[in-house]
Amino acid sequence: MSSKISKEVEAIQRGSSDKMGQIVGNTLGFFAGFAFAFYWGWEFTLILMGVTPFLSITLTIMIWGFTSGIKDDMKAYTQSGGYAEQALQAIQVVHTYGQE
Repeated sequence: MSSKISKEVEAIQRGSSDKMGQIVGNTLGFFAGFAFAFYWGWEFTLILMGVTPFLSITLTIMIWGFTSGIKDDMKAYTQSGGYAEQALQAIQVVHTYGQE
């Protein structure tokens, strides 16, 4: 249990540390691109609207792949954390009986 909590906290920390600035920058760039395309001319608007479905499909596939990979990693970390806790408990029992 403690191993799983520790790994999840580390994953949250890694996920939100420097990536928060990237998210804000990319979001602003995305909206600035739309504003530029709509302001500058209809040709840019048509190009942007034509490319948007492909970008959204690609983004969806990438998110699906990342989440499935993270789920597999967390399952492996949980299992290995359980093995480590069992080994440490066994060592503690042996150490305790050795002292008596």
